[in-house]
Amino acid sequence: MVAVRFGLLGSFVVEDVGGTPRQVGTPKARALLAVLLLRANAPVSWDTVKTAIWGESVPATARASLHNHVARLRRDLDPGCDGAAEDQGIDAPESRIQVTPAGFRLRVLDDELDVTRFDRYISRARTARLAEDWTAVEELTGAALALWRGAPLSDVPLPDSEREPFVRRLEEARLQVLEWRYEADLHLGRHQGIAAELAALVAAHPLRETFVGQLMLALHRSGRPADALLAYDTARRTIRGELGVDPEPGLVELHRRILTLDPALTAPQAPAEPLPLPSPSHPVRTDADPPADTHPVPHQLPSSPADFTGREQELDRIVGELTATDRPGGATVLVHRVSGSGGMGKTTLMVRAAHQIRERFPDGQIFLDLGGMTTMPMSPENALGLLLRTLGAAPEEVPGGLQARSALFRSLIAGRRMLILLDDAGDAAQIRPLLPGAAGSAVLVTSRRRLVSFPGVRIDLGALPDDAAHRLLASIVGEDRVAARPAATEEVLRACGGMPLALRLAGSRLAARPAWSVQDLAQRLTSHGRVLRELYADDLHVRTALQMSYELLLQESTARTGPARAFRLLGLMPSVAFGTEAAAALLDCDEMSVEDWLEALVDAHLLESPAPGRYQFHCLLQELARELAEETDTAEERTRAVERLVLWCLRGADAATARLAPSARRVPLGPDPRRPVTFAGYDEAYGWSEREHDVLVAAVSLAHETGLYAQSWSLAASLWAYVRLGRNDDWLSTHTVGLAAARALGDKRAEAWMLNGIGNQIQQAGRPAEAITYFRRALRLHEGVRGRDAELSSVFNNIGTCFTDLGDHEPALHHYRESLAWDPKSCATLNNTAHALSHLGRHDEALDVLDRAEEIQRATHDRVSLAIGLRVRGGVLRAAGRPAEAVEAYRRALALQRLGGDQHSEAVSLMGLGDALADLGDKTGAESCWGKALRWMERLGDQGRTVELRKRLEGAATP
Repeated sequence: MVAVRFGLLGSFVVEDVGGTPRQVGTPKARALLAVLLLRANAPVSWDTVKTAIWGESVPATARASLHNHVARLRRDLDPGCDGAAEDQGIDAPESRIQVTPAGFRLRVLDDELDVTRFDRYISRARTARLAEDWTAVEELTGAALALWRGAPLSDVPLPDSEREPFVRRLEEARLQVLEWRYEADLHLGRHQGIAAELAALVAAHPLRETFVGQLMLALHRSGRPADALLAYDTARRTIRGELGVDPEPGLVELHRRILTLDPALTAPQAPAEPLPLPSPSHPVRTDADPPADTHPVPHQLPSSPADFTGREQELDRIVGELTATDRPGGATVLVHRVSGSGGMGKTTLMVRAAHQIRERFPDGQIFLDLGGMTTMPMSPENALGLLLRTLGAAPEEVPGGLQARSALFRSLIAGRRMLILLDDAGDAAQIRPLLPGAAGSAVLVTSRRRLVSFPGVRIDLGALPDDAAHRLLASIVGEDRVAARPAATEEVLRACGGMPLALRLAGSRLAARPAWSVQDLAQRLTSHGRVLRELYADDLHVRTALQMSYELLLQESTARTGPARAFRLLGLMPSVAFGTEAAAALLDCDEMSVEDWLEALVDAHLLESPAPGRYQFHCLLQELARELAEETDTAEERTRAVERLVLWCLRGADAATARLAPSARRVPLGPDPRRPVTFAGYDEAYGWSEREHDVLVAAVSLAHETGLYAQSWSLAASLWAYVRLGRNDDWLSTHTVGLAAARALGDKRAEAWMLNGIGNQIQQAGRPAEAITYFRRALRLHEGVRGRDAELSSVFNNIGTCFTDLGDHEPALHHYRESLAWDPKSCATLNNTAHALSHLGRHDEALDVLDRAEEIQRATHDRVSLAIGLRVRGGVLRAAGRPAEAVEAYRRALALQRLGGDQHSEAVSLMGLGDALADLGDKTGAESCWGKALRWMERLGDQGRTVELRKRLEGAATP
């Protein structure tokens, strides 16, 4: 049984003793291995395994599926095992995984599992602590903590019932180890530098009093007794608030001793740090001279395209590495591999590179198509048979069995300088036995999977850059035809998405049809649902090239579950980058499983990951996914998937509005059957909106196109609080689509809501007169309909603000009064009324109106509206020549806005406070307020106020 290292203390790791990772098949195979590792060397029943992997929905084929997973795991963990025996369910005596009628048993050797080593270090640390051998405690706890790489089993799809007891035990053990480690540090006098680490632990575990005491002692010994006492006071209030009791007596006594400066708390003398051991020297070895060339010299490389275009940087990297100075004899063979989706030009690139460097490999060049993406990929044993024959072995000299063939291959190629190109590898297990054992030769590999477990250059091929794609198309079609229709050429390039195969096939069809113009091709490619049908020539089809990767998914799961289903339904996403949460909503699955599927799709190059946690389709792969969804999934399933995504967007946008604009009107959504979306504050809501911006905006149109009209306009309305913060284009586009959806729905109230929103956008864009026409159209839709008092009040108020922007304060005041006639307690309108009265010189009336508004605001606990009212009060007081009182009003407004987290309103108040301080002659204070407000306005995209603030600061800087 080959020794393997298993890691559960963090992401799931399986590697050989040298540290080279081993690829463990599908997510379910990883889950099976994890379940067995949790009970290493102990029997595990069939029912336990099935429940752990499938939960309550165990399929009828579970037993057969488990046999398949076990067979593959055996091959992954021990490449030399007997595959034929495995496939028949026969257990070899030395099999790592034993299968019996009762269940399974995984054999794990000493030190193979990191959890076992972790527990062993803890046991030894406990013994050392009892003996007060603090140096040993420090060493043993350090060794235990070094094994911890993150949340245990963070990337394995196990149900909570299986994972949580294991995780809880280990996390508690880790905290215990941390306590012992810091206890040892303090006993050894190593208190310098640990206070920051302990403060972070106290913040994460405020009720764990041992950390609090250690933090207090570390701070005290570092000359910070005041901070130590503050740490105690904070902990005491937290413990009382959470548990209703005082801290434990030991902590209280430590507090007393710090207060009295007890000399016994003085740190002991720290022992000297141990010197690092010198690194052993390694003598350089050189190989013997290679034997004389008595073997056949193969030259099997395919021809390289004469019009090779693009990929120059990748080509230079591969060639440069292989033409560098020879490595020391005995160095590990470097495996240069290129991965990417079908049609990205992997083979073309590698063949080109091989031709450029073939002179450096005088003993021959071998090309072997492994058929990794076909339904019957070449087995490593058969591949070795072909390689051995190529190297000159007679048929009768080729042994049977993988290990014997691999050993003979390494023997025959040793001492030769050969270049081997392994094309279309299925996985690492397929190519590992085909690698030479000694330096001198080079191996180039192409695959649709990312092969990460080998040293050497690894390149992931994506789309060609725009200029290279243009050059490739022009080289096939002719520069004159391309230049004659530049706009149509751009459409063709966009439809092909920079995929070399698509560009070659599109160009070949056009070159073969002199009567066609580039515009004719562009129209065919951009017609709905035709792009994949048009990208073919002779026996080459883009869809066939792409679909091979999807077919491989079907071998690892079923069409109705797992990555295959995820690939199809995710094609219904808007053509933008999306996150795991959005994908989980669309697929109606838990995020952990979905993340596994997404990563599996990335590894298969069916999905791209432009940033951590973000995913995006290549345009042609998304078209394939949509076609497959139409062929496989019902119309109802597709509509429900889109509806789930839109509802997730809608719930999130509504929850964000509650933080970004707490007093704003919100579309009634009804109860949420799923876990409600919430945000802790303004920053979290704004960050989520920024992160999901592309999906949120595109989902408005997606809902409209799918016939989800009510959700379309509701989402547009719910995005208002976010898009108003400097995203005017999105504001207008979402509300325009929302307006069309409302009209398709025949909902006059929804139509008025959208018109009101568009009017707001036009007003904020600096066109108040135009905005009034939209507000008046909204008023007409509300006329004669009961129950819309608040909405009518809102529209009249908006018209009033337009007149205020126009500087016409009498009509503004008239409309504010109309608004109050429909809703006398509208604090927003009362605040605006006071603003208009102040501009008309009626300051005392304005203050009376603000007093009335404040009375309502305090009675209803409307802190947001009260803060706005205080800001207006500051402006009224400034206009009345009372700047000192204005400063006080602005400061009260800021205090409320900081509690609520409304950063835009806070920035407006800072701007007003700066003006009031300038009135008082406090230039420094005014510039400070304006500078802070400017930074907020620039971040939030308020261009108008950004310009005003810059003018104020420039004026203040002028002598």
